[in-house]
Amino acid sequence: MTTSTTVTRYGTVAPPIIQNATVLKDPVLIGLRYPIPSDPKNGYFSKSTNLDLVKSNLSSLLRTERGERFMRPDYGCNLRKFLMEPLDEVTFSTIKEEVMTSIRRYLSTVSVGKLQVFETRSGQLKVNLFCSIRDTLATAFNIGVRI
Repeated sequence: MTTSTTVTRYGTVAPPIIQNATVLKDPVLIGLRYPIPSDPKNGYFSKSTNLDLVKSNLSSLLRTERGERFMRPDYGCNLRKFLMEPLDEVTFSTIKEEVMTSIRRYLSTVSVGKLQVFETRSGQLKVNLFCSIRDTLATAFNIGVRI
């Protein structure tokens, strides 16, 4: 009598489809690289994956004004409207709210750990984000955008 080494804890043999199944550890995100590179060697529409893709999508979201993107009039952050505003806590909190609302709406894979809005020495506004990608193992990054 032959015995099987693939016995479940209930005493039944697992079917071959379950025995040969593989488990993915991290989901793979694939998309187009943005901004579109002008490198004919790798192609004009080259792919970007995981961290590079999320960084470029986040940078694109923060730099885009609402109404600027074709067929998506509500996409963007409207950060340029704060250029002539006074540099006080009210403006900084409004910028933070605008950024968080846009990220929640359009980049659900990004989890924001810390968001800083401050004035640089040259008088410009800068937004720093310390983020991670949800459902992945230890992929934290930061990104900064000047307004």
